Amino acid sequence: MRRTTAIAILICLPLSAALADVFRSVDAQGHVQYSDTPTPGAELVRMTNGRVPIRSAPVASTAKPNTVSSGDQVHQQLEQEAAARAVQNDVAQTRADQCKKATDAYNASVQARRIYKTGPDGQHEFLTDDEADKQRTTYKMQMDSACQGQ
Repeated sequence: MRRTTAIAILICLPLSAALADVFRSVDAQGHVQYSDTPTPGAELVRMTNGRVPIRSAPVASTAKPNTVSSGDQVHQQLEQEAAARAVQNDVAQTRADQCKKATDAYNASVQARRIYKTGPDGQHEFLTDDEADKQRTTYKMQMDSACQGQ
């Protein structure tokens, strides 16, 4: 029973879309645009049997002359959403890289027998055990901060 109902719904969905009003307009650059919302100067186009369009009179202008069309608004909104997703992906990637670097530094400090820092002359200056423990604690705190929420 459920299967039959689902099939009936799926068959009827394209038919309901075919009965919707379609508006045809030409933008300033001469591009033809079709939309389900009327814009100033758009023609109402109805489909007969889903094949041959029948045009009717142009839609009366209801908007101010210099307003942005709904198609442009949708395009701008889609561009903004795509840019926001790109920023989120970049931020997530940067955070993941920072977390990995901090984790690598911490793990290296824990696995190392002795920790050193490079002196002004380029020589290794080994830290005392207390200094090494403080450095490991610092690396641990940096790792926790960088990896927070991951």
